[in-house]
Amino acid sequence: MDSGAIQNHWHNLSFTSPKLLTLARALTPCIIRVGGTDADYVVFTRNNTKHPSYRKNVNVNNFYMSASDWDRINMFANNTGWDLIFDLSIAPRINGQWNATNAIDLLKYTVEKGYKIYGFELGNELNISPQFHVSAQQSAVDFLSLKKLLTSMLSLSSSRIIGPDVAGIVVSFTEEFLKAGGLNAVDVVTFHHYYMGGSAATVARFKDPLILESLVPQIIESVEAIGKTAPGKPVWLGETSTTWSAGPNNIDSAYVASFMWLDKLGVCARYGVKSVLRQTFTGGLVDDHTFVPHNDYWISVLYKRLVGSYVFNITKSTDINIRMYAHCTTFPSMMGYQRGSVTVYLLNLGSDAVTLDVTGVSDTTQDLYLFSPGDEQGLTSQYAKLNGNLIQLMSDYELPPLNPVPHSGPIELGGYNLGFIVLPNANKTECM
Repeated sequence: MDSGAIQNHWHNLSFTSPKLLTLARALTPCIIRVGGTDADYVVFTRNNTKHPSYRKNVNVNNFYMSASDWDRINMFANNTGWDLIFDLSIAPRINGQWNATNAIDLLKYTVEKGYKIYGFELGNELNISPQFHVSAQQSAVDFLSLKKLLTSMLSLSSSRIIGPDVAGIVVSFTEEFLKAGGLNAVDVVTFHHYYMGGSAATVARFKDPLILESLVPQIIESVEAIGKTAPGKPVWLGETSTTWSAGPNNIDSAYVASFMWLDKLGVCARYGVKSVLRQTFTGGLVDDHTFVPHNDYWISVLYKRLVGSYVFNITKSTDINIRMYAHCTTFPSMMGYQRGSVTVYLLNLGSDAVTLDVTGVSDTTQDLYLFSPGDEQGLTSQYAKLNGNLIQLMSDYELPPLNPVPHSGPIELGGYNLGFIVLPNANKTECM
């Protein structure tokens, strides 16, 4: 969730909408992060009558987050079962040091209300925010101040500290931050990643295998570097999507955008990123006015239902348009799968159908969950079909069943199709 939504009265978002709550609960367990560029302009106030927008000086466009705003965020997290991460502003400074006065007021209010916060961040993308004059070394000092502050508050002492939230997978800034003391402050190391700006988005680029593959060396470099500098610290993509701004004609929410989303999940899991935080839930995964789910939402639901944490090292296809990943199926499984089963997820970036053989298992029984465009708009469709059936909510209170199609033998993956294949009888030792 973008911090800027606070300034804009949440874009009239209803945190108690049955439809929104239904969609959110289907992703549980899940993390909601309130952050983004505007995080460094948020000023907490206990006064619920103040207008959210105000101008502190000619250089900084600060805005208020009232106590009732904070209550709404926490109520939503509690009602959905989501864990909350909040990005505190690093902008207030005194003699070059972080001025924690406003943060302390927010934390004290949080303690008074009994809210449990999963984690806190401090600042957003400082490596491209020269207006705050905060270096990697100084931000490490500020993070240590935050750690000391949280440790002093018993009910928040177990909250994680997450950062430094750099823009792009910039290893140099992060290494400087960790070596300057950030290593002793953060529990999780974060990078942000987008493939492109919205203005550069085209149908061709969303399904370009070279653009998708460009993430691989970046993830490998970052995970290896953090493994050396901060051994044992998990690496997250703390903010990510396909594009960092809206694309023309809603292309970033079209069917074609799901190629980038599913592949990013695969690349991150394959090379050691432990969590991926999508920017944003409303406006990203679901329409921020109607709450109609975009295809990336359905991809995310099935990913969470089917894909376990153990990742197999499988050989890449010789066809550049075929990308695939394999995991143990998640267990316990709400879909009824037993230990030993395997989930493969794959993408066909080309227009031609391909035939794939299942190897490495004695029983080739499969459950297919295959996506295709939802209407005649094709790759630019705002809808998707699962196994040939249009995916729609049953009601504001109920998701569709998302049932698979049973299959055995070779698989024909249609052009521009993507999805999941479960091998329920794989009996893989790694998955027992």
